[in-house]
Amino acid sequence: MRETILRDFFLGNVTGSALAQDVAGSKKQIGPINWIVQIEDMEGELEVTRPMLVALCDAVLAQQFPTEQLSTVGFALIASDKFTWDGEDVVGGVIHDWSCPEVNYPLTLDNVTRFKNWLLELEPYPPKPPLQATPKNGSLISRTEKRRLL
Repeated sequence: MRETILRDFFLGNVTGSALAQDVAGSKKQIGPINWIVQIEDMEGELEVTRPMLVALCDAVLAQQFPTEQLSTVGFALIASDKFTWDGEDVVGGVIHDWSCPEVNYPLTLDNVTRFKNWLLELEPYPPKPPLQATPKNGSLISRTEKRRLL
């Protein structure tokens, strides 16, 4: 995936379908719980705002962007040195929710509607749900790392 395509989507210059095409195949499983996400860094910075995340929710709800790809986008935003947000709890919270749905909220259409409502302040952002399947031995549930594309 290329950060420039994600940036261009957030700026309204690329469709959700074009973003989905760019994101497709960038997350690969390399072990039972290990994943890599191949990401091409962009030049410059972009501050991620609520309306940008709402636009991505809208693309999912319009079936232009696959729900499961939100985890790749969430991880890419967190792993990026170029995307920033102002520390606002709900923006950072939703991004983290997307990046790790196995721990946070499963990526379903119902939950995407909730993410959108939280971002629009139609509903209060709730505390994190309890872990459903906590390993008894404290082992990792999943591990994802960034691989830079040149």
